[in-house]
Amino acid sequence: MKIIHSADWHLREKDIEECSRCLDHLVNTAREEKPDLIVIAGDIFHSQEIKLDSQSARLAVKTVSTLANIAPVAVVLGTPSHDGRAPLVLSFARGMHDIRVASEPEQLYLSEGYLYSSLVGNKKPGAILTMIPQPTKQYFKSDSGIAGTDQEISQALTGLFAGFGIKAEPYKSVPHILIGHWNVSGARLSSGQVMTGRDVEVNLDQMIMTGADLHLLGHIHAQQKLGDRTYYAGSLYHENWGEQEAKGFLIFDHVGEYEDDPRFVEVPCKRLARFVFDMTAGESINVPAEQVAGAIVRIDVSAWQDETGLIDKDQITTRMKLWGAEVVDIRITPVPRVTVRAEAVLKADALRDKISRRAELVGDVIEEEKLQLADILEVTPSEQLVAGVRDGHLETTFGADPGAWAGNGGVA
Repeated sequence: MKIIHSADWHLREKDIEECSRCLDHLVNTAREEKPDLIVIAGDIFHSQEIKLDSQSARLAVKTVSTLANIAPVAVVLGTPSHDGRAPLVLSFARGMHDIRVASEPEQLYLSEGYLYSSLVGNKKPGAILTMIPQPTKQYFKSDSGIAGTDQEISQALTGLFAGFGIKAEPYKSVPHILIGHWNVSGARLSSGQVMTGRDVEVNLDQMIMTGADLHLLGHIHAQQKLGDRTYYAGSLYHENWGEQEAKGFLIFDHVGEYEDDPRFVEVPCKRLARFVFDMTAGESINVPAEQVAGAIVRIDVSAWQDETGLIDKDQITTRMKLWGAEVVDIRITPVPRVTVRAEAVLKADALRDKISRRAELVGDVIEEEKLQLADILEVTPSEQLVAGVRDGHLETTFGADPGAWAGNGGVA
């Protein structure tokens, strides 16, 4: 059995050409590969406020209809803030094969190009699909009400997974595919950060309860494998500067026959390349030429405020263009030297040091007697200072020697 796994299209008007180019690549690949099933694991749209006559909605319907002419298409709803219930419009798309959009958890049976909610008689399915959209509170009602926290929802999912596992038990000999949209503990974000404690989190042991041979997920935008059977396809294109990894979809060639890793098919989306330099720390602007070709390049530079004029943005842009960059965006952050010096004042511990560094900052010279007075103020109890001021002999009684003050009741 061959499966194409895609997710996180995030269709939006401002990136419609990029989205269209990437989806065309998906469709053309599907035509060549002739899969038995096409999975779209949530977040088809970037916003739930999608209009039916928008370019994004038309592109989604056109793409899914075309894919359904190749193989059955199984879709789960993604994040409420992105998909909402907008992908349900795809239920009305038409192709030679079934299109099923799961808005609630359900188990389907794939047979002869169709997806059935139940089987008649002793008919044996070609595969079982356990489809679970982004977990929400509405799935988990009980006598005490709806589960209220992300942790409660995650715990409730265990029972849901186990229930679907029991339901699929009579068909252990056919491939069982879990399709979902959620965070998995230990998943890696595009930034390299590892997921922990965010939203509803599911662990690998919970998903094993379904008995599924393969877990095909959406929500995390970095393509990756977790454990021995859990896969994120990753997002379709680079949604922001935090995503610089390759984008595409997965093809599983032999599901149910023998285990092998899927093929990752990269889509022709525009590549993002971001470089950060801190000239206040002595770094120079040194961009690797081999990372620029065909990319949208962004260069962030921190520089002393009085040296920003030395950065020739036009020259850098020309060089990047010669190396094949499509777009060059140079952003310079000026750093006032006074700000850095002022930090030294804030970091000083002793009052003497604070006064000295402040004086250096504004170019003043502080007499030693005044610094000794600062020492006195810092080590002398407030009651004694008040008494000295009241009696008019703050310095004449003990002199400017902090030790003398300490010896007369001060704190050494």
